[in-house]
Amino acid sequence: MTKKEIFQNNPEIQNAEINASLSNFKESMTRHGIHIEKSVFTTQEVQNFSEKMDRIWDIQLDRYGEDYLKKINEYGTVRCMMDYENIFLDLIQDERIFKYVSAAIGNTSILHLQNGIILFPEISHHQSNYHQDFAKNFIPDTALSLNSLVVIDRFDKESGGTFFIPGSHQFTEKPSQEFIIKNEVQVHANPGDVIFFDSMLWHKGGKNISNKPRRAINHQYTKPFIKQQISYPDLLKDKVGIETKLAQILGMWTIPPKTLDEFRVDNPSKRTYRGGQG
Repeated sequence: MTKKEIFQNNPEIQNAEINASLSNFKESMTRHGIHIEKSVFTTQEVQNFSEKMDRIWDIQLDRYGEDYLKKINEYGTVRCMMDYENIFLDLIQDERIFKYVSAAIGNTSILHLQNGIILFPEISHHQSNYHQDFAKNFIPDTALSLNSLVVIDRFDKESGGTFFIPGSHQFTEKPSQEFIIKNEVQVHANPGDVIFFDSMLWHKGGKNISNKPRRAINHQYTKPFIKQQISYPDLLKDKVGIETKLAQILGMWTIPPKTLDEFRVDNPSKRTYRGGQG
């Protein structure tokens, strides 16, 4: 029996490997605020994401127009993809991503946003300056928000790979320019890799000097009491069963009651904000 077969047929070994991987992930997130998991998705999966994301972008570009999207700094951002294609609903709860979300934020984490990102050649993106995706004036004792960036096209110097300041999630103030110059790191990653980072980590998009777009899919997950970018429970209420894990991740179990009658139900399980969600 080969080493691979022994691994596949022994749950205890599998669990040990998984726990070790998650332990490395959590330490990397605590110390550096970033972790790259290699080859999470297959070439075929990435191709499917790519084709469907491009189709949705064409629909949104046709609806809103290039001039308007550039005016409001939305050009190259593909929003609400899960409302167009079920493959992106599945991606939200894919265990290859969500096991890391659970380890960092908790099993009751909800989706804050899912955006496709297209960095076009030689076009400035609205996220090309250093920023935090979860900017706060305090440092929490535990992570409140985590990004998972699914790489569609290779991240490197030419395509405009994202820059990060490792460890900067532990400070509220923006690093000085001198510190940035000495410590910034530009990520190199391949299609199918996933870049996880604390949403308080200072980062910026690079400049695409290649001859083709650089694409990725950005997910941000948060503790369940944090408001979402868009109300996914309203957007997707007719597409997702309320008693599913996906419903929980989409925030359908953490909706504040709209009336006293909605709060004073005869069974706590009927509440729109369910117990145990944090």
